[in-house]
Amino acid sequence: MALPLCAILFCIPFVRASLPGLNNTHILALDANDSPSRNTRTLWDIISSCVLTLFACTWTAIHLDFPGKDEGIVYATCRRPLLMLTAFLAPEFVVAWAVWQFLNARQVAKAFNGWTKTHGFFAWMGGFVLYVDGQPRGTLTPDELSQFVRDKLVEMPVITEAEIRDRSNGDMLSKCIAIFQLLWFIIQIIVRYVQKLPVTLLEIDTLGVAALTCISYGFWLNKPKDARVPYIVHWKGPTASAYSLDGGYVIVIISIPGKHCSDLHAFYVAKDMVYYQSLSD
Repeated sequence: MALPLCAILFCIPFVRASLPGLNNTHILALDANDSPSRNTRTLWDIISSCVLTLFACTWTAIHLDFPGKDEGIVYATCRRPLLMLTAFLAPEFVVAWAVWQFLNARQVAKAFNGWTKTHGFFAWMGGFVLYVDGQPRGTLTPDELSQFVRDKLVEMPVITEAEIRDRSNGDMLSKCIAIFQLLWFIIQIIVRYVQKLPVTLLEIDTLGVAALTCISYGFWLNKPKDARVPYIVHWKGPTASAYSLDGGYVIVIISIPGKHCSDLHAFYVAKDMVYYQSLSD
C-alpha cells in the first residue's frame, strides 16, 4: 500500500507544474451543484489514468527469472514490485537488461543443436537444476550445462518449446487488459492534442515509460513468464571417484558443504582447492 501512495505523491508536482502553464487551463474544483465540463479533469483523474497504465504495462512486461535457492520469502515476494519500480524510475535499465538476456538466449540457442530462443531464455533464467544422488545441488548456467553434456556427466535435456511455455504462468487476460489500457491512454492523448487541449508532463512521461516497457516486452517475447517449475538434470557421473579432464587434472565429485551449483567452480575452476589433484602428483 505504501508503494502506490509514494508514487502518487511523487507524481503530484509533475501534474501541478504542467497544467497551469498550458493554454491557461487548470484543474477546477467542482461543487456538487456544478455541471462538469467534458474538458475538465481532476488531479485524481490524471494520476489514476497514468498509474493504471504504468502498472498494466510494467506488470505484463516484467519477466522474472527463477528464484535463487537461498532467496528468502520476503525477497522473492518483493522482486516484482522492485523491478516494476525500476521500470518506472529507470526504464532504460530494464530495456538494457532485456536486450542483454535476448542476446545471450540467442547465443545459447545457436550453441545447442535444435534449441530455440525460448530454450536459451529458459537456461539463462535458471531453468535447469542439477540433482546429485537425488538431491538438488543448485542451478546450472548454460556454460556449465554445455560442459557437463560434453563430458557425458549429464544427459542432454530433452524438453520442447511447448513444454517450456507450459511452465510459464503468463495469461492472455492480463496481456489483453494491458494492451486495452495502453491503447485507451494513447487515444486520450491523441484526442486532446487534436482538440488543442493541454496534456500534462506526467502523461507525456507515462507515454515514454510505456513505450520503453513495450520495447522490453518485445525482447522478452520468447521468454517464459514467471515460470516456477525447473527442469531437473540428473548427475550420472561419479560421485566419489576420479576421472581426468582435458587440462590434465583429476576431479573428485563429493558433497561440498556450503556449495551449490552456482558455485560449480568448485567442480571445474578452483584448481587450487582440495577438490583437484594434478596427474603429476
